[in-house]
Amino acid sequence: MEIEPRARELLSRPIVGQLGYLGLDGEPKVNPTWFRFVDGEIQVASPPNAFKSRSLRRDPRAVLTVSTVDYPYQIASATGQVSIEVLEEEPRIAFVRDIANHYLHLAEAEHYLEKWLKGGSPGPGDLLRLHITRIRFTATGR
Repeated sequence: MEIEPRARELLSRPIVGQLGYLGLDGEPKVNPTWFRFVDGEIQVASPPNAFKSRSLRRDPRAVLTVSTVDYPYQIASATGQVSIEVLEEEPRIAFVRDIANHYLHLAEAEHYLEKWLKGGSPGPGDLLRLHITRIRFTATGR
């Protein structure tokens, strides 16, 4: 799928994404999340069998939206289907390290990872892959 360059650039920035999906209770959910934009797909790490993973296994339709905080706003919204795979402990730690380095300054990222490792979060988890079928880019005010 061809991705508009402005949308690609926006999805590559360290902006917290808003992941929207239909919850197990039938209600729409939106979760702020760190993500990676790699090879035209959105990747999100999740604890094993978390609510969002269980929900997306039942109904894989999802959207991830990012926007700038300053006017004029730029907004990219990627819609598609999510596939979920188990992310074993070692690649999960590498994923979390990589994504923390993307969103935080180096010292903050190391502190985050150290705290995450000591907090009992390691072990296998879920890797959510949003396979983009539609992407929309909007620039307001210009």
